[in-house]
Amino acid sequence: MNKLLLLAVLAWIATTNASAQSAESGATDSLYSFALSDLPGFSRAITATANTDYDRANQIVDWFARNFDWTATDYKQRTVRDILERRGGNCNELAMVARASMETLGLKMRRVREINIHVLTPRRQVDAAKLVAEKGPRMSVFGKHHNDHVWLEIYDDATGQWFPADPSLGVVGKRQWLAARYSFGKRYSLDASSADMIAPFAVFAMDGDNWIDRSSYYAVDGFNELYFRNLSDLPSWNRWVALVDELDPLALGAFKGEVNLHKSGALIDSLAAVYERLEREFAATDIGTIMQHIDAFSAALVGRDYDKVVDAYTPDASIFPDRRDILTGRDAIATYWTPPANATSRTVHHRVTPEEIRLTGDSEAYDWGYYEGTTERADGSRADWRGKYVIVWRKVGGDWKIYLDIWNRVPIPGQ
Repeated sequence: MNKLLLLAVLAWIATTNASAQSAESGATDSLYSFALSDLPGFSRAITATANTDYDRANQIVDWFARNFDWTATDYKQRTVRDILERRGGNCNELAMVARASMETLGLKMRRVREINIHVLTPRRQVDAAKLVAEKGPRMSVFGKHHNDHVWLEIYDDATGQWFPADPSLGVVGKRQWLAARYSFGKRYSLDASSADMIAPFAVFAMDGDNWIDRSSYYAVDGFNELYFRNLSDLPSWNRWVALVDELDPLALGAFKGEVNLHKSGALIDSLAAVYERLEREFAATDIGTIMQHIDAFSAALVGRDYDKVVDAYTPDASIFPDRRDILTGRDAIATYWTPPANATSRTVHHRVTPEEIRLTGDSEAYDWGYYEGTTERADGSRADWRGKYVIVWRKVGGDWKIYLDIWNRVPIPGQ
C-alpha cells in the first residue's frame, strides 16, 4: 500500500475526539467518507494488514456488514454510488458494494443467487403471489416457506477453489458460511436473519449469462461436510438429497422466469420437515451430543454459569491453559474458570469451531479446532481473542464429558 495514502488515512482518523467511543465513531465516519470519495483508496486502507485474498475479502465484508444497514427490498434500481450514499441496502445491494470494493483490489468473484427454506411466514406468500400476478413467475423465488438471497463467491488462487462471502451476514469462508447457513445449533453471523433462512436448497453462481449449479456442492456435500460426513448415515439423508435434486431445476426455472415455484410449495414443506428430522436424528448420535455440549459450554461461559462450565469436565479432568501449569480435578478447574468477586471485565462472546470430531471407541472421542471470544472491560471497551484447541472426551455415566482440554492463543488475521 502507498505509505502516503496510509499516513493520510491515519491522520484523518486521528482528528476525531479523544474518548474511545468518539474515536471509534469518528474513525468509522471518516472511513465512510473515504469510501464515498475514493473507493479504491478506502479498499486498500482497510485491507492494509491483509496478506491473502481471503483476508482482504474478510476485512471488506466485515466492515460493510458492521457499518451498513440491511434494508427491505423495494425493487428500485440503484448504482453502487446510490447504495454508498444510502449507507445500506438489501442483500443484492450490499453484495454490489462489497463486490465493487473488492474488484478495486483485483479479486476474482462472481454473484451467487440462492433459494432457502425460510421460517414459515404466511404473509410472505400473500405478498409474493401479488408480485407473481404483476411481474411473472420470477417473483416466485420467495413465498411462505422459502426466500431468495444474494451473496458472492471469491476465487482463491492458492487452492484453486471458490469460497463464499456473504456481505449481508458478514460471513466469509466455506466452513464459516456452512455453519451460519445450515447449523442445527447456535448460528454466528453479524445479522441474526441467518436463523430465519434455515437452509439453502438451490444455489447458482452467475458467470455472465451462464447459471453454474452449486446446489449439490453446498446443500448436499457442504451440509454433510459441516457435520463431519455423519449426516449421510442418518435415516432421512437420502430423502434430503432426493428433494434437493427435485427442487433444483424448478428453482432455476423460477430464477429464469419460466417456473412458478409456488406450485412446488408442498415439496418445500417436505424439505423443511426433513431438515427437522435430520436435526433430531443427528442430536441423538454421540457426535451430535458432543456438539451440543460444545455450544452449551460457550453459553454457560457467556452467561456466567460457572457451575455448568465446571460440570462439563470429568471429575479427574485436566486442563492445559495457555502459558499456565496443568490443572487437574474439579476444584482446580473451578478456581481457574470462576472470576474473582472484584473482576471488572467479563466474556461477552465465546465460540468453539471444531475442525474435526472423531470417536475412538464406545467411550472416548477427541475434537480439535479453533475458539474465539470477546472480553468487555469496565469502561465498555472490548478486546477480541482467538486460539486453537484439542479436547479429549470420555463417556461418563452415559454422557460425554471433557477429560483433557488444551488451548493456546493465536493472532487474529488482520490485527
